Amino acid sequence: MDTGSYTFKDLDKKYDGFSQPAYEISIGGKEFECGKVPMSTLEVEISCDGRAGGCSFHIEGQYDYETKQWVNKMVKAVKVGAELEIKGGYIKKKTLFYGYVDDYSIDFTEEDASSISVTGLDGLGYLMSLREPLYAGKKKPAAIVKEILQKSVSAGFAKSMTMAQLNGFETAVVKEQIDDWRFLNLMAQRYGLSLFCVAGELIFSDVTTKTNPILTMTLGQGLDSFQKRVSLAHQVGKVEIMGRDVNQKAIKGEASSVKAGGEGKSAAELVPALKEAVLREYSEYARTQDECKLLAQNRLDGIAMGLVSGRGSCVGIPELIPGRYLKIDGGDSKANGSYFLTKVRHLFDDNGYITEFEVKGAKA
Repeated sequence: MDTGSYTFKDLDKKYDGFSQPAYEISIGGKEFECGKVPMSTLEVEISCDGRAGGCSFHIEGQYDYETKQWVNKMVKAVKVGAELEIKGGYIKKKTLFYGYVDDYSIDFTEEDASSISVTGLDGLGYLMSLREPLYAGKKKPAAIVKEILQKSVSAGFAKSMTMAQLNGFETAVVKEQIDDWRFLNLMAQRYGLSLFCVAGELIFSDVTTKTNPILTMTLGQGLDSFQKRVSLAHQVGKVEIMGRDVNQKAIKGEASSVKAGGEGKSAAELVPALKEAVLREYSEYARTQDECKLLAQNRLDGIAMGLVSGRGSCVGIPELIPGRYLKIDGGDSKANGSYFLTKVRHLFDDNGYITEFEVKGAKA
């Protein structure tokens, strides 16, 4: 995952004023440049909320009715399960997506305007199909997560994986009637981590607390639009997690200070009355007071990240990825600030190349 920081000025220079958008598609190891394929749209969408990333593209007019053959080599390469990589940008390109062909559909018409639509999924999509039951026993949670992520790498649907250290929660893990993808999401929620895939790298790690922005975007200078919303819906001032230790003695842990990143004040700091709003939950997994506290903090931070939400669009920027912070400038004091990127959508069409994004934050 890219941990660097960029300036818009440097990117503008790198991509020669963001002129001449271009992309490259590789299917089954065979590369095809955009100029050689009459494609109407190409879209890549990735998020860091545990959902699988995907891509889609549409090719038209590449079927010869006389020979009953597809005349374009790229169409011939399309097969479900084939390795799929998309690079995008301008003269210089970066990998925007890596995964596999998940689905394709062919449309024949009398008007000689045949077409094929292709969709792809990243390595998390493959894990949705794996449902092997698992009782870990003495196997550590970190080993279980690594074993599951490695399945996608071994299958060739991901290039690599990055994991955070998993501390606490020694209770044996039981996995029944649930797929690997859903199981990893439950584990990520328990440990307060994010699960997603960027450019073929499977990530199971803490990214919300690393607030160094990947880029600063200024309204009117590459940033076309930005909308922000602040809502107290579902916000609380404290979370209490209760459980029982190995001797069945009642235990409890609580959290009342938001640790998640972002600039400004938390909901309870903005509205002191919310300090009286307490969420109480019981956990079957916590066996110590420290584990209760960790669960409570993760739960509070997860709720707090729903305080701020927003979306925007800008000139196509390959460097924008979810799981990093984006700084907004050029507006008023209510709009300017640093926001956590939750979703990024790269779109190539007849109008060129744009990037759309969604953000959230725990403080306003």
